[in-house]
Amino acid sequence: MSSTIKESPANLNYKKRLLSGVGMKKIVFTFLFLILFLSSVCAQDIEIIAPDKPVTVYTAKVNELEILVKNNRNVKDIIYFSAWPTQWISLKKYWSVFGAGEIVSLPLDIYPPFDAEEGTSLFTITAKSIDYNVSSSKEIYLLVKRSSPIYLSEVKINKQSFKPYETLVIQPVLTNIDKKERIGVFVTTKILKDNLLIQKFDDSISIDPAKTETLSYNFDIKLTHEPGDYKIVVSVKDNLNKLLDEKSTNFKIEATRRMIEEKETKRSLLDNVVTIKLTNNGNLPESNFNFSIFLPLISRSFFYPEVEPTFQEEKDNRMIYKWLIRELNPGETVTIKYELRFTNVVIISCILTVVIIWIVWLFFQPKLMKKYMGILAKDKDVTISLHVKNKSRKILDNVIVKDFVPAIATVIKEFDTIIPTIKRRAVGTELTWQVKDIRPKEERVLTYKIKPMIEILGDLKLPKAHLVYETKKGKKRRVLSKTITIMRKVK
Repeated sequence: MSSTIKESPANLNYKKRLLSGVGMKKIVFTFLFLILFLSSVCAQDIEIIAPDKPVTVYTAKVNELEILVKNNRNVKDIIYFSAWPTQWISLKKYWSVFGAGEIVSLPLDIYPPFDAEEGTSLFTITAKSIDYNVSSSKEIYLLVKRSSPIYLSEVKINKQSFKPYETLVIQPVLTNIDKKERIGVFVTTKILKDNLLIQKFDDSISIDPAKTETLSYNFDIKLTHEPGDYKIVVSVKDNLNKLLDEKSTNFKIEATRRMIEEKETKRSLLDNVVTIKLTNNGNLPESNFNFSIFLPLISRSFFYPEVEPTFQEEKDNRMIYKWLIRELNPGETVTIKYELRFTNVVIISCILTVVIIWIVWLFFQPKLMKKYMGILAKDKDVTISLHVKNKSRKILDNVIVKDFVPAIATVIKEFDTIIPTIKRRAVGTELTWQVKDIRPKEERVLTYKIKPMIEILGDLKLPKAHLVYETKKGKKRRVLSKTITIMRKVK
């Protein structure tokens, strides 16, 4: 016999409430377990600690910000850092080694440009573990404020590379974004080479509201400017000398090698003076190089340098002279000077010319020869002959021939040719012949006879005969014969 026990409705409701409470506890327990589990998992993440409120930064100024990065894992880790966008943000380090639970400082610089818009901006910092593939990111808000309404919008140059004697044009462009106020500023432009000041330009300018002004400066590239990279830095300051903006750009001066040679020759009858100037027209120093000249071989007898050459040699029928130039800096000039002296040659040439002219003159000069025929004896006649020959190529006009006989002998007035004019004096007798003209190559013979007046024991010496003629220019010229000695009769 079976029996069935029926519970009352009150008991049933109690059991239902009891079961319902147990289910709720299970749900709550499960939720708490999930929270603890997730918190334990999150505790192993990388945590970025940064301000939640916007960070105020100013344009044209380096704004420093420091954030913290925490390794919540129980392991040692290497964590890399990055920022996006990157145009304003500069991280001072890009990775760090973290110990378990260690907090590391991450400094960074924020540099909004002068023309950045005022307002709120956003960038993201990310920390990532490469080994464990764990990362974390945090957004940081920036409140951008303008430090000055004046800024350098750009620095323009006419080109990037220059050679000596070219001109660099620098044009800083300034903008005033203030729409109401005219603002005055001071602009300084510097040209630097290895942080050394090469040139500086200072200017002051007032810019109208919402206007742009362009300044312009010229910088001439000289030989003394070393080749290499140069930097242009333009700074803008207010009346209180506070830096408002600064920009820089670079340019390059190319290395140039160029040597200019200038030659000057001064000629005279006795010498030639040669001056050669070598100028380093490049922008690099030149050292230990040879300068050579080539002259004909015969010149070595006439070559007199101001500074002796370092080396000389004879080659291919020429003389080669070389000077060693130790150092020649850009823009410097070295002078090489030498003379070709022809004094000795001129003197010898003049002597030879005179001798030749004299020989020629003698050869073509009229010739007068005095001869005799006979023996010197008291009762014997001696015939004297004067031979006149025109060896020139011109007619001899108004020719006069004179001879003289000492008083020891007398002239016999018997003449086979032209009769002379006779003048007797105490010392002797003078005979003069006048010949109208003698043609070229023509020869005339004038003769006369003499007889000793007494017995002459020795020889009789007769003086030189004279020939006088007149040139076409009316000048009188004289030609002499040689003396003759008449030998006496030998018994």
